[in-house]
Amino acid sequence: MSTTASSPQPCSAPDGAGSYRQLLALPGAARFFLAASTGRVGAAATGLGLVWLVTQARGSFAAAGSVVGALAVAEAVVGPQVARLVDRWGQTRVLPWVLGAHALAGALTVAAVLAGAPAPVLVLAGAVVGASTPQLGALSSARWVALLAERRDWLPRAFALESLANAVAFLVGPVLVSAVATSGRAWAGTTGAAALVVGGGLALVAQRRTAPPVDPGATSGPGRVRPAGQTSTTGLRSGRFVVLVALSGLLGVHFGGVTLSVTAWSQERGSAAVATALFAVSSGAGLAGAWAYGLRRWRAAPVAQLSWAAGGMVLGCTAMAVATAGPPGAAAAARTVGLGTALAVTAVVVPVVVVQLAVLVEAGLGRGVLTQALTWASSASAAGSAAAGALAGGVIDATGARGGFALLTGVSTCLLLLALAARRRLR
Repeated sequence: MSTTASSPQPCSAPDGAGSYRQLLALPGAARFFLAASTGRVGAAATGLGLVWLVTQARGSFAAAGSVVGALAVAEAVVGPQVARLVDRWGQTRVLPWVLGAHALAGALTVAAVLAGAPAPVLVLAGAVVGASTPQLGALSSARWVALLAERRDWLPRAFALESLANAVAFLVGPVLVSAVATSGRAWAGTTGAAALVVGGGLALVAQRRTAPPVDPGATSGPGRVRPAGQTSTTGLRSGRFVVLVALSGLLGVHFGGVTLSVTAWSQERGSAAVATALFAVSSGAGLAGAWAYGLRRWRAAPVAQLSWAAGGMVLGCTAMAVATAGPPGAAAAARTVGLGTALAVTAVVVPVVVVQLAVLVEAGLGRGVLTQALTWASSASAAGSAAAGALAGGVIDATGARGGFALLTGVSTCLLLLALAARRRLR
């Protein structure tokens, strides 16, 4: 099957890992990166926009939670199936249909909420919104892979840039939608989020030059044909890929557990400002870590970098547990400072895990299933974050915030042990 998009031209940059500026100076790179980043801001704001919309119209957080839960489940389940179509037919053919469905779903959801539709209808609407949300991060990463086909040593930096864009989206998106929604027009938050997704997606569709070409010899199974220069024949059902998905899921549990544990700690302290400060420290350290990591070329193998970063997560999470292990009220200020320091240490190394998981996924899979693979990894992380709601929530209810941080130590230890146990397979 051919595609209407022309093949991206391999870069011809000088030796070295390249700088962020050099990456974005490659033909078409800045344009597709900006387009995808804009859309991701809208995607990051979609769930919170629906929370504001439903709670203002219905006055029920339970109803809002059901709608957003349906959105998350549908996105995790349907996203890889849409990615499979993208791998088969190409971004420029599939994405317009997905964007059209997303725009229609957003409009119908707003109309249903404002018209007082029953709860099952709203849950269904939320599911359709999630199912039609394009995986712009995976689409952008696939373009980097195609653009850097002859400079694979640049991929970690490109994936670090993607990690930065994702982190910024989840900082900016919720702030924007909250500012709009709290002005008394909650419907505008959901509408604006959908507009950003559709606008960024259409801008991506328009850039055919950098769209990854469809691999006519690729299939979705383990025996598919791989592009020249890649020797592995592992596929989406291989043990190697299952390990990578499991690692992504554990990372998602970590993300969800951190959010709940920090929130619980602030409630125990009786101050929402504590949570705000701790989240700001963690987010800032994560952004700085991703930026700094991508500034230089690391000679260690991806598996080694993943293992070292996972070890750093274990140390950071252990420090969190130690900082919060004392009785409530004892040296609260010092313990909060210790917790913030541990959060920062952990957040600095997490981007390394994110980047190397993407590198390992790309290294073991060819062009014919790359978008699917990246989307499966993202879905696993989202599922892990959702699972953390039940797992960490139960632990925190029983033992307090310190139990949540102890759980994080266990999760990060499992991630490290799995990475070490699978080192040979991941190579």
